[in-house]
Amino acid sequence: MQRIAIVSQKGGPGKTTTAVNLAAGLALGGADVLVVDVEPQAQAGTALGTRLDQSTLNLSLGLKLQLAAQGMPATLEDIVIDRTEILAKWPNHGRLALLASEQRTMVNAQHILHAAGKERTHVLNDLLDTLDEDFDYAILDTPPAVEALNAVALAASDYALTLCLPKHATVEGAVAMRATIKHLPGQGQTKPKYLGAVLNMSKPVSEWKEEEIEVRDLMVDAGLLPFVTDIREDTRISRSYDAGVPSVVGFARHACGKRYAELLREVLLRMEAPESEWQIAPSASEVLDAREGSVV
Repeated sequence: MQRIAIVSQKGGPGKTTTAVNLAAGLALGGADVLVVDVEPQAQAGTALGTRLDQSTLNLSLGLKLQLAAQGMPATLEDIVIDRTEILAKWPNHGRLALLASEQRTMVNAQHILHAAGKERTHVLNDLLDTLDEDFDYAILDTPPAVEALNAVALAASDYALTLCLPKHATVEGAVAMRATIKHLPGQGQTKPKYLGAVLNMSKPVSEWKEEEIEVRDLMVDAGLLPFVTDIREDTRISRSYDAGVPSVVGFARHACGKRYAELLREVLLRMEAPESEWQIAPSASEVLDAREGSVV
């Protein structure tokens, strides 16, 4: 099971929509995919049409993390929630499943993990090992980097990608996140491979404002290795979240669904190829110069 963490320094850049769309895209292609909601706000579950309540609290990943953080035996098989029905109208799909979050239980797990320190950073990795033969991929939706749960998620991942919005502050956060990944303690296992940064909620070239131009240039100059495919601002993405069906499934034939599918293709290529062979998004200056030249 290859594990990909979607990470950012702060909340709000679109980790959840990116996570569930990559996961659903993989499942549409025939893979068995597990979405791991490590975020106390439980948004990945909502994006897949699932929300835990008092009657289903026993299915929270937070309870398993609490047990593991306290050195007690725990496995995950009994809390996997199948969401393959989302893919029902598409042929030859794989399996789409969820490890769901719930705020109170995840916050308690966060406190326990914070108190335990680095000695328990491996707990999610060990828990996911119990499902290693059941899935081809796990996509981890993570909380902001300031939380202990983020460190636990990164320690459980083989790969990590981050996100930017067309805002200067998000570039600074992505740079800090890449540095965090680079300097993670080994914990006796391979560190996650940094895959690059996705520009989310972008505009088409004809609508670029000064800040988006500067952000695109900064992403290249700062070595964030931006993906060629950006995710355009689109109300259908938020509608998909509300409906509990990722855009790559519900709007597969529309621009937003196609962009997530293309982003997934890039992610898979980067997972397999050395960094020297990656195609990196051009800077905004290069795009605008080429555009001006073609007009002339």
